[in-house]
Amino acid sequence: MTLDVSLESAMRRLKQHVYKNRIRVKEFLMDFDKLNSGYVFPNHFLSALSMAGIDRYLSAKELELICETYKVQRDATLVMVDTRSFLHEVELVFTIPHLEKDPLVDVPSEPSELLDKTRYFKSSRILPDPQDETTVIALLERLSETTLKRGQPVKAFFDDAAQDDHSAKLFGHVTVPQFRQVLTTKLDWVISDPEVALLVAKFRHEDKPEFVNYIAFSCTVDPPER
Repeated sequence: MTLDVSLESAMRRLKQHVYKNRIRVKEFLMDFDKLNSGYVFPNHFLSALSMAGIDRYLSAKELELICETYKVQRDATLVMVDTRSFLHEVELVFTIPHLEKDPLVDVPSEPSELLDKTRYFKSSRILPDPQDETTVIALLERLSETTLKRGQPVKAFFDDAAQDDHSAKLFGHVTVPQFRQVLTTKLDWVISDPEVALLVAKFRHEDKPEFVNYIAFSCTVDPPER
């Protein structure tokens, strides 16, 4: 099933990627705009985004939609992409334009609309396969019942693993092998490898899939505090 793509969602995802990875898209576009005209050919626009690595995060359909949105008719036969307008929108994630004219303006510390403030308390990811999503939800309910019956919150076990001298020290995360070891050895849960794989897929780090967000997992299965 092909999901509908909107300009709003495509630009939001592009901004998220640009902001999180500190990508200066302008530098890639300038390779195709030596005269600094503010316009490039559509194929050069897509090539610049590919050089910036954005095509590994956005789909071809999303990139085409963005390209189409910023196309302008330069003359009767020439269609180009307005890179100035595009960059003005994208680089708002880094700064406020014309800030030098009003230095007292209140500048937010970060573009909060691009960051999920609840990312350490839940997983908002929905697995691509509906059957996998249904299975993992049932699995989480089963594990939550287990922790409730045992009266044994799991977060402390993951905290210990994260503080290990050989841990990668990524806040709120453990490696996939550490995650599996806590579940099967420290907690002694009866859980299969395919079930562990589903949990990893549900709670993995967005940009570093070798890490699992154990805080979000713990908040899902640990008994609520009284």
